[in-house]
Amino acid sequence: LQAAFFGERKVKGERRAMLLTRALDGWNDLDSLLEQWSQLSAAQHSAILLACGKLARHLHSVGQVHGCFYPKHIFLQPAGEGYAAQLIDLEKTRPLLFGWRDRVKDLEPLLRRAPQWSDAQVRQLLAAYLEQSEDSALVSTWHQRLTARRSHKENR
Repeated sequence: LQAAFFGERKVKGERRAMLLTRALDGWNDLDSLLEQWSQLSAAQHSAILLACGKLARHLHSVGQVHGCFYPKHIFLQPAGEGYAAQLIDLEKTRPLLFGWRDRVKDLEPLLRRAPQWSDAQVRQLLAAYLEQSEDSALVSTWHQRLTARRSHKENR
C-alpha cells in the first residue's frame, strides 16, 4: 500500500495510530474475482494464484502475519500478463513468531474462503508461495498441513 498519512498519539497510556493509504481505484478484491471464477480463463486463474502466493510470501518473508488473510482483504489489478496484489486492513498484522504454524494459520482462512479453488489450484498458490514446483514434496507437506487445519476448523 502507498501511505498518504500516518499519525500516532498516546491517550491515557494507550497507543493509537491512524494510517491512510491511497485509494485502490482500478483494483478488484479477490472476493469479487472468486464470484466470477468460473468465467475467468485458466491463464487468469494461474496469474491470480501466482499473485496471491507471492503476496503471502512477501508478507511472511518480512516477518509479518496478516491475521485476517481473507479474499476481501486482497486486492488485485491486471498488470501485463499477470496481476499485482496488495493487502488492506493491516490492523491485526503482527510479527511472525512461530514459524510454519503462524504461516499456516495465516494462509488457511484464505483457502477456506476460496472453495472455488481445486486442489491443483491450491498447489499452484503454494508453489508460488514456497517458490517450489507444484509437485514438490514441500508443496505436498504444506497442502497436507493446510488441509488438516481446514478440516479441523470446518468440523468445529
